[in-house]
Amino acid sequence: MMQTLRVRTVCGVVLFVALWLVAGAAWAQMANALPAGSDILRIRKMGPVANTKTPVFKTQVQSTSSAQQPDWWRHLVEYETAPDWLDELEFTYYVYMRDQSNKGAEVMFRATVTYVNVPKGRHYSDIFLHPRTLARLGKVEQVAVVVKARGAVVATESTAQTPNWWDRFSPVDGVLLNRSQTPFAYLDYDLFEAIKPVAPAR
Repeated sequence: MMQTLRVRTVCGVVLFVALWLVAGAAWAQMANALPAGSDILRIRKMGPVANTKTPVFKTQVQSTSSAQQPDWWRHLVEYETAPDWLDELEFTYYVYMRDQSNKGAEVMFRATVTYVNVPKGRHYSDIFLHPRTLARLGKVEQVAVVVKARGAVVATESTAQTPNWWDRFSPVDGVLLNRSQTPFAYLDYDLFEAIKPVAPAR
């Protein structure tokens, strides 16, 4: 009888410890969970930036570039974050155009920019199209941005009223450029969050 009592006591202790560990893990997971999307990030406004010319940097060697400065297409997003810190914020941009060099064929460009160590407050994100892309394809017709934190969508903004219109197209990557891929990388450097480098393809 004493042996049975000991076995029950040991089983009870083991069960208690197991439940305590499970509850602790669940509590930690809840503590690390992000609040609802609107409580994390709010897009204040977004739109194109007109007359975005290629910046000119003075050097001690004679420049061989043309005096003509073509226009880039630049789209700026102003947003605000609530948590004290966010490890990463992923901005995916979608840009719809009609290729004027190919009988107005529809094309949708996509690019993802990931910002790291984002503090609470107001921030900016932008995306670019090279002047040659504009010269070939023509004007941008629609733009959307989808923002994710820890894999969950926390904000979406679009210039078109049709929801998720970008899902109707096969995206073309590698044409939209983030600012680290352009001559604008060092302009207003402290105004933008650090961009996570993309791992090279193997």
